[in-house]
Amino acid sequence: MALIGDREREQAAGRLTEHYLRGRLSLEELTERLEVALTARRHSEVRRALVELPPPWLEHVTEARSGLGTLLLGTLWQRVRRAAFVFAVWTLWWVASLALLVGFVFSVIARGPTLTNLVAFPVFWLVCTVAARRTTRRA
Repeated sequence: MALIGDREREQAAGRLTEHYLRGRLSLEELTERLEVALTARRHSEVRRALVELPPPWLEHVTEARSGLGTLLLGTLWQRVRRAAFVFAVWTLWWVASLALLVGFVFSVIARGPTLTNLVAFPVFWLVCTVAARRTTRRA
């Protein structure tokens, strides 16, 4: 079995402190387990200090089931709001593009293709497109 270094002992001590702060260990248990973790020479001794505590990958699941699920809901709500905002911006872009297209077609039918028509409408459409893209990137 390979020996462990200070880094592994410090990581174990940090995890034990985190468990103490979350209320999973009493001060007495923390002291005993820290002594084992900080004097450990092998991985098996570190594992003994962390016995019966949830592993790091499982802590996120237990947090979501405990009172910290609201954090996940808050993040989910932010994503839903952002998606709704992006959808609204691009829906407005579609409406503006359709209005510009209809205006362009009617203008060409009424006056014929003029230089103003051939330049102004594509420029307005391009400005709308760039504005929509920048707005959704910042959100």
